[in-house]
Amino acid sequence: MGAREESSSSVVLTEKADIDELAAVYRRVHAADLHLIDHSDPSVEDRLRWTAEAPGYQGALGYVDGQLVGAVMGCPLPPETLWWRDLTDVHDPSLAEEWEGRTFAICEAFVDPTVQRHRIGIRLFAELLGQRPEERTALAVTETNTRVWRALQGMKFQHAGDLIPFPGWRSHRMLVRALPLSSSR
Repeated sequence: MGAREESSSSVVLTEKADIDELAAVYRRVHAADLHLIDHSDPSVEDRLRWTAEAPGYQGALGYVDGQLVGAVMGCPLPPETLWWRDLTDVHDPSLAEEWEGRTFAICEAFVDPTVQRHRIGIRLFAELLGQRPEERTALAVTETNTRVWRALQGMKFQHAGDLIPFPGWRSHRMLVRALPLSSSR
């Protein structure tokens, strides 16, 4: 082995969350955008806590050399969800209908870009969504986040409409994809 050491990476599924540790990584990932209301109201800690305390919460955490570098977190949507409220530019109104077992919502997804060579983001999605029993998964991505938008298109996510998740936030693209993740549907 040469002088250069290889770093090791891993992905862990969990039903628990260390909010402070996750918030620290989130702030590193989004350092350039923390001044935007999307990243400050509600607070990062509140958003992470709401997700981690939701019924059925599950997360995939990514580590490089034992350090947390990213997460994909979500929960099943209940039939009475407000997730789809204010969705615009919808091509299929039935997309906003919800029933038990239909949708696993990805509420938070972030990976430190300095570890891209480990493909942690794709591994986080694959691990979290690979065995989910729901029919589909959905998430919202800021429409200006073209890097993530392209990556999700490569994973067969489809644009379902647009929305503003909270008052004052930038417009987000709502994306939907059939499950299981290995499905070509």
